[in-house]
This record gives sequence, C-alpha cells and structure tokens, in this order.
Amino acid sequence: MVGAFQYRGNPNLIFGPGSAAGLPGLVSKEGPVLILTGGHFLQGRTWPLLEAGLARNGIAYKLKTISGEPSPDTVDGLVEIAREAAAVSVLAIGGGSVLDAGKAAAAMLCHEEGVTEYLEGVGSRRPSGRTLPVIAVPTTAGTGSEATKNAVISRHGTAAFKKSLRHDAFVPDTALIDPELTLGCPMNVTLACGMDALCQLIESYVSTKSSLFTDMLAKEGLQLFGSACELFSAEKPGIGEIRQRGGLALAAYLSGLCLANAGLGAVHGLAGPLGAYLKIPHGAACALLAAPVFRLLAKRLSQDGNQAVLTKLAFAGAQIDRGPNASPEAGDVERLMNHLENWTGEMGGLADYGLMRSDIGHIVSASDNKNSPVIFSDSERRDLLLQLV
Repeated sequence: MVGAFQYRGNPNLIFGPGSAAGLPGLVSKEGPVLILTGGHFLQGRTWPLLEAGLARNGIAYKLKTISGEPSPDTVDGLVEIAREAAAVSVLAIGGGSVLDAGKAAAAMLCHEEGVTEYLEGVGSRRPSGRTLPVIAVPTTAGTGSEATKNAVISRHGTAAFKKSLRHDAFVPDTALIDPELTLGCPMNVTLACGMDALCQLIESYVSTKSSLFTDMLAKEGLQLFGSACELFSAEKPGIGEIRQRGGLALAAYLSGLCLANAGLGAVHGLAGPLGAYLKIPHGAACALLAAPVFRLLAKRLSQDGNQAVLTKLAFAGAQIDRGPNASPEAGDVERLMNHLENWTGEMGGLADYGLMRSDIGHIVSASDNKNSPVIFSDSERRDLLLQLV
C-alpha cells in the first residue's frame, strides 16, 4: 500500500538550453520588476538580450546585484528599494543566495516589519503567505532554491544565525533552468554546488519523511548526477559540457523538490550553523561534511541492521560509480564514500575557513539531525567536526 504524501512545487517549470531567451515574455507587464542578479550574469550575453526585451515590452526595472548570502539588512534594504520603484514582481537570476534574496524580498514586500521578525526560531511572527510573483533562474547547479518554499537568511558575528523564511506560498511561480547560464562557472564552484545537490538528494532519499513520490525524484536526480559528475574530474570541459551541466542543473532542481517534500538530514543540520559561525560557502560546508557524515550514517545503519536504508546509500554509490541504471552491489556504499573524499580532497578543512576547536560546542548545540534515519549524539557530531579541523 502506498503511504500518504503531499507535493509542493512550482506552478511553472521551464527547462532547456537557450530557454533564458524567453525571459522578457515571462515578466509581468503590470508594472516595474525588481531584478536581482550576481555580478557574473551581467557580464554574459543573456543580460543585454533581457534588457532589450524588457524595453521592447515597455517594462521598467530596478536592478540590484547580490554578493554572498543575504542578511536581514540585505533583504530589508531590497524591500525599501522595491517599494520606491513600485515593483509588482521579482526576477532573481543567480546562485542560491540570489534566489533566496529574491524570494525573501518578494514576500516581505507584502508584510509589515523587517524579515527578522518572520524567521523561524528567531522572530515572533509567522508569514501570511502573501508574496509578489517570483521568477527564479539559477545560474549554478546546487541549492535547488528555485524549487523550494524557504529563503535562507544569515547573520554573522555576534548573535549569529542562519535561519529560514518559510511558507508553502513562497515556492517561486516560475523556475526557468537554462544550462547555458552555468557555462563558465568555475570548476571549484561547480563542484561545491554539485555536492550540495548530491547531499540533498541522498539525505531526502533516506529521510524519515521520504515517500514513494520523493524516492522517485531522488532516484532520478541521482541518476542524472551520476551521468554528469565526470565533469568534476575533467581537466578541461569538452563537447559534452552542456549535456553534463544540464544534467547537474536538473539534478539540483530535483534535489530542491526532494528537500521541500521530504526534508534533509545531518549534513545540512550541521552545515547551517557552520554557515552562521563561519564565512564558508554553503556548498563547501556540505562538501566537507558529506563523507564523514555519510560514513557514520552507514556504520550506524549497519549496526542497527537497517538494510533498507543501506540499500538506498548503495543505490547512490552505484549511480555515481557506474552510471545511470546501475544496480546496487556489495561495496557500493564504500565506493560512494571514496568518490566523496576524492572530490573534496583539495578543499582543505573547516580550519581553513576559521573554525577553531572552541567553536565546536556552539555549533553542535545549534545543529540538529533533522530527518536523519539515525540520530547522532552531541558527542558524535562533535567528533565529526573534529575530523575536519
């Protein structure tokens, strides 16, 4: 018997190389649009085409670039700018931080007070769900923010946090995924973002909240990732780069759908607090945590005799080691760990991002196991972090 589940996703999904050319026709003509981008996008060939298309359609815009993960001040400042411009929609084009900033600004334009008041575990208010229309266009393949209902907001320094603004209505109205926009993304960024997507696929696949539906999505995402991950080891991208980047982009999107519907686990439970205490890119945090966390998970599952979840880990290893449609075999869990370690071997450790042993207690106390099939103790999580100092 199939268990009950719900689905939350974009009303409109557009995927394909060159699809960004259609952006001008997707933007609302009812008023100005707030456009958020990363700086790299403005240097490419798509921005002049978008600008010209908006002019042809008589659509005014206010353009702002986003650098780094959005803080409460960033979001509140964007809301002021958008109100002054009388923006009626938001177009966010960039990595996960840009998309999160866009979703948060669109929502807060329809709410009173600053965004901090509505953050989970920080503020005292709950968002109503009112938001401006959002078009999300990822230029990296990692967070899957274009598919999710939350925007991650960070504050560093004293009273550091990394929390979500969340509501079912905050899933972007349109997700447009054009693999051509990821061409030229530096390989270290491509790898870190890809590792975030892979962790999301695996964690949601083994999640205690997984369902038949999310398992289907996760398995397809892992197969796509397996067919594209050779890009990470290529000395120079070849003629198959657009196919590989397309596979990674769609895998990342599916990872976003999976996390929105099944939740995540201990990798992200630790990566969030790490991102608050350290100025470490989220993808890098996930990448460094992946092998130690999944090794411990596999060990504990074996001790508990949980063969069903071990088989899921083996499936992930099979797709990555032998490609799409490979059946799990003995040793595939270990092969998965070896791939994770090989990919992150030159990333250094958390100490390179400023982590000190004295920080670990604070990070552990702020972390959680989320929907992991195994609950790691505080001492186990502390030992995981010590491996990376």
